[in-house]
Amino acid sequence: MSNPRVSVVIPVRNGKEYLQEALDSVLQQSFSDLELLLINDGSTDDDYGRYALQDTRIRVLHLGGTGVSRARNGGMAQSRGDLIAVLDADDVWFPEKLQMQVQYFDNHPDVGVVFGKFIRWPALPEGGFAPASSLVEDASRFTSNDPARSGWLYTRLLDGLLVGMNTAVVSRTVYEAIGGFNEAMRLGEDYDFWLRASRVAEMHSLNGPVALYRIHGASAMHRLSPQNHLANLLKAASMRWGLSTLDDQALSP
Repeated sequence: MSNPRVSVVIPVRNGKEYLQEALDSVLQQSFSDLELLLINDGSTDDDYGRYALQDTRIRVLHLGGTGVSRARNGGMAQSRGDLIAVLDADDVWFPEKLQMQVQYFDNHPDVGVVFGKFIRWPALPEGGFAPASSLVEDASRFTSNDPARSGWLYTRLLDGLLVGMNTAVVSRTVYEAIGGFNEAMRLGEDYDFWLRASRVAEMHSLNGPVALYRIHGASAMHRLSPQNHLANLLKAASMRWGLSTLDDQALSP
């Protein structure tokens, strides 16, 4: 079997409530040359092996509850595609997302990451969520980049630019250059990943949203900590790489 162009990694731990919607948003993409690696990280709420029966493109890997970073890393290590994408098990991609991102890579071979904006999907006051169909957009409209969110992004990331992990596709060359996620980090592992990526390649954002980000009690935006992980990460990044990017953009101390 020839390798797929895109590998999609979906980590899940006791997430059957929303998982099928996430899977469908991948499997129903018009760009179909993909594999989907479903990483079951010690779930007890379902037989996750059964999801491989839905589509020949699905592979299920089983881990023992090691955490989202190791689950993502395990999937990326097993991936075969030239391009790698990550989706959380409770989020949803827009139609045509992958088609537009692969097309962008084809037209801009020097770019290492292609991402987009996302739409926050909060729970309704009475519980539950608005139907995804009421919020999704057709990503085929987003054919160009957003200049403010594209280029050598290191200093813009330090200055607060947000890259949604569920929106991005990463070239294998970038993944091989920086490795996966820092498994020692409890929060901020996504941000750390993008800071490292921004040191080795240009990152470009499409000019519109490409995914829904579901916000509920288990979401990262709701996890609080007495320690300021963001401040620690910014300090470590500035000490390691300084305050300038490769095209001479710079921040003041």
